[in-house]
Amino acid sequence: MRQIFHSHGCSYNVEYFHSDHADMVRFYAAKNELYSDLLSNLVIVEPSYGYLLLQYIGNDAVLSGSLSKEYFCKEMTEDIIQFLEDCFPKIKNVYMPYHINFFSVDDYDEYNGEY
Repeated sequence: MRQIFHSHGCSYNVEYFHSDHADMVRFYAAKNELYSDLLSNLVIVEPSYGYLLLQYIGNDAVLSGSLSKEYFCKEMTEDIIQFLEDCFPKIKNVYMPYHINFFSVDDYDEYNGEY
């Protein structure tokens, strides 16, 4: 299921990955993922903006994950929680402690098919 998250004047695509006891939420820009059917030569891989993991424990839930500071900030946390409650009604009005890291990238490794 794909949706759009809006907060503080920003909009990001969201994709969900479901399992029995957890859901993974990925934030990204769809415009950066317009790959053709065949990957060859130069390919620019744009990283996702972050991931959140919702784990279900009995009738409660735990939320953890990491979001890029380039796109997210602490002030968006309440909007993120509200968005998740709207998308996953079973976490509405349950005890849900959370820990979200807001990270900045200081280094990376890349292979793009050219070198």
